[in-house]
Amino acid sequence: MTDLSRHPDQHTSLFDSVVFSEGFRVFFPLAALYAVLSILVWGLVLSGSVSLPFEADSLFFHQYEMLFGFLTAGMAGFLTTAVPSWTNTPRIAGAELAGLAALWLIGRLAFWFMGVLPQNAVFGVQLLFPAVLLAMLIPRLWGAKAQHLIWPLLMLGAAQVICAWEYVETGVLSQGLALAVGAFVIMVLTALAPITMVIVNDALSTREDGATFIPRPPMRRAAIFCICALTLAQVMGVSNALQGWLALASACAVLNILQDWHLSGALRTHFARALYLLYWFIGIGFALQAGGLLGLLSADAYVSGQHMIFIGGFAFATLMVLIIAGLRHSGNALKLTPLLGGAILSLIAACLVRSLGPLLLPDMDTMPFAWGLFALTFTLYLIHFVPIVFRENNAG
Repeated sequence: MTDLSRHPDQHTSLFDSVVFSEGFRVFFPLAALYAVLSILVWGLVLSGSVSLPFEADSLFFHQYEMLFGFLTAGMAGFLTTAVPSWTNTPRIAGAELAGLAALWLIGRLAFWFMGVLPQNAVFGVQLLFPAVLLAMLIPRLWGAKAQHLIWPLLMLGAAQVICAWEYVETGVLSQGLALAVGAFVIMVLTALAPITMVIVNDALSTREDGATFIPRPPMRRAAIFCICALTLAQVMGVSNALQGWLALASACAVLNILQDWHLSGALRTHFARALYLLYWFIGIGFALQAGGLLGLLSADAYVSGQHMIFIGGFAFATLMVLIIAGLRHSGNALKLTPLLGGAILSLIAACLVRSLGPLLLPDMDTMPFAWGLFALTFTLYLIHFVPIVFRENNAG
């Protein structure tokens, strides 16, 4: 007798394909592709080779699109995959996942047509994506008593609302972007905790004494408190001196987290070393900002610190999530292939060239090198990952 429950006609929908089976398969390649395309476009815009198709401050919108376009896509891929697993709730998949991805794509297209579409419509469309994402995730997180992940998401959503209001009313994006940066730092520090536990304990697995890595919450909370205070100071526009001291406190608090890592063998694997370096990039980025604000370094140090946090913190954290979560959730071994290793080294180089290049080589235009390395990073990732998107999970 024919088993009607397995009739082929019931499995022909695009939404039933493996691509829409989990969030990482959709949003990880979208994030990487947008990183490549956008950095090339913004490189041309910021170098003066081309102009934006509408009147706007290119630096503001460069930050805006990297935050709410590239980084948010990577975050959405991670959360829509990990949260159902953490909370023991149904997967976000099929038409629901496709619809969420469509909202992200429409938001990006709306941005580039800002010269044609009304500003209110552009920002209204862009706000749909975070609103729907929050509606999907918050009930699951609340039910699982994971409220520590909810408030950074709400903070990020509020930042995008403020950006929309600011630009429509005043033509600037300063307060919203400051809040978004703070939200992303907090999100990175929060999301890294479970990831680093897995990676570092894997590195420690060869020890015979059974030593384990457990990141202490008080250290992370101290860092988050300092970053929240700095973010509030930036949003309120207080004095450079106060912002500088708060940035220095944030640097010390972030680097203090690394005390938990000082176990023999904790840095045995390439993945563990990369995550360890990520904390250093964030900490040094805050320290450079502090030096610029307090007059201890040149004014350019503040911008260098921003880029060290953006590239060495946000983009590097996103890349590591794309690699680690992509490999684990697709059923592949946590193994660093030449392509993925090249991507990591390329992004480290991009961070150093963009953040330290202007300070160490002020007479040399290092920007094109940094943009090229950044684009190369996510191109290598795409070459490795796109074939995985269309394959069923490996057994085991």
